Amino acid sequence: MAGGKKKKSSSKKKASVAAGKGTRGKTNLPSSISLDDVLSQAESAMEMADVEVALQLFEYVASMLRNRVHGDNATSSEANDERNVEEDKKTLASVLGKMGELKASMGNVDAARVDFLDAIELMGHSLNVAACNIYNDVSMDLLDNVDINLSTAQHCEHLAGLYLYLGQLSSGCEALTSFKTGVHELKKAVSILERLCNCAASPKGNDNTPIGEVKKEMMEVDGIKEMTSEELIRYLEETRRQLCSAHCSIAELYLTDLCDEPDAEIACEKELQSAIKLDEISYELFSNKSKSSSNDSNNKLDPPPPDALQTMANLRMSQSRPHDAYECMLKAYERMKVGCEAMSALVGLGKDGGELEMQNNAQELVEVDAASCLPSYEFRCQTAKLFLECGSAMNCNEKSEPASDNITTTKKCAESAIQILGSLMAENDEVVEVWYLLGCAFMAFLPPNIDSAQYYWDQCMTMLIKVKEEMEECIDDDNYDAAKDLEAIEQQIDEVKNKLNDLGMKDKMDNSI
Repeated sequence: MAGGKKKKSSSKKKASVAAGKGTRGKTNLPSSISLDDVLSQAESAMEMADVEVALQLFEYVASMLRNRVHGDNATSSEANDERNVEEDKKTLASVLGKMGELKASMGNVDAARVDFLDAIELMGHSLNVAACNIYNDVSMDLLDNVDINLSTAQHCEHLAGLYLYLGQLSSGCEALTSFKTGVHELKKAVSILERLCNCAASPKGNDNTPIGEVKKEMMEVDGIKEMTSEELIRYLEETRRQLCSAHCSIAELYLTDLCDEPDAEIACEKELQSAIKLDEISYELFSNKSKSSSNDSNNKLDPPPPDALQTMANLRMSQSRPHDAYECMLKAYERMKVGCEAMSALVGLGKDGGELEMQNNAQELVEVDAASCLPSYEFRCQTAKLFLECGSAMNCNEKSEPASDNITTTKKCAESAIQILGSLMAENDEVVEVWYLLGCAFMAFLPPNIDSAQYYWDQCMTMLIKVKEEMEECIDDDNYDAAKDLEAIEQQIDEVKNKLNDLGMKDKMDNSI
């Protein structure tokens, strides 16, 4: 049930490209305003989600920077200053990257790709097959001929971000090349930052240079204040989490676009093992920080997102290993449990324990701000689906397992799914798929909770009929996409009708026993 939208092959692409294109006019700016001021205004507009204005301002900045980098201003001292030209290139690459993000969010994917590729070229790189060869050469020292300093780490991280975004806008082998190149650059960034952290933690550098001098050489970057050791650790952790997510993106490709490749399963397993290893490091750091910084909110880390665990669960389900998938899902859910249960209580789906517990959970949500740490809406929806799939698969396939254990596992899957879906309801109760899945979750209990399932499926049916009526009022016979969407809604209505009819039959059978 997807509310009429066609499911894409990769969840990463869903999060990246929104529908719709914008139209823009000319930007009229006073001639006296500085480029830095325009750039600041553009970044502010982007933060405020004012896409049209942000894009206009960034395009103005890009145009001015292109003139300075490639123009004919040979007589100006600035054009002859090589250092200034290099700084302009860095700024232009950053601006093009942001323009690419904005255009992708507006659905202008082709233009976004051009901006990302131009930014990559400005950073002295190019997308080619050699990047994959480097990625696969595990014997190569990542830091050969690389300057070990913060500036290099930041350059690698920025370059990786461009490649990863390019991968999200691509598919198949082209996406794989982009993702692998991004992973390679992130690995370099992590290796550099690990060396800097080790250097900062030791009294002397490798060459017996006092730590103050080593840090000055390694940490100073033009326009950036020297980081404290704590800030450096946080930067390393953020980059490590990006690397973990990038491995997951490659694994998802092997589960979708490249699933028919001969080595897809082995390659997917390899990527996920790398992701899990990084995730374990991040979770250990998070746990240690939580214990040592219990009274210092500024020094705490958010829990690492459970991407690696959930993607591994996806792989295990594809391998018909539901028990292994279930174990991964339990670990993933543990990281979002507090926030999900507290939000679920707000819509009356909290665990048994009375009104007082619901109030306590809701209060806890306010106090610890658990909702802000939760994964995205789409991610949690997929988590709930996986729990339901795990419960169903284990219930059907493990006939030799004792009945009591089977029931306990199925119940745990259903309960976890309900808490997650409850958190989604608290965030947005107008998504048809969530109502449908809640009905499925209540039916997953042994024995099923028929009354609750019927309630949620009835609501789902009402919402679908309303959507259908609205679509029929404005549909155009020549609009093929709209006709396909309407057809999908009608199929969903039939599916829910069948569920409700089955419920009626089941209810009659139960009453006759």
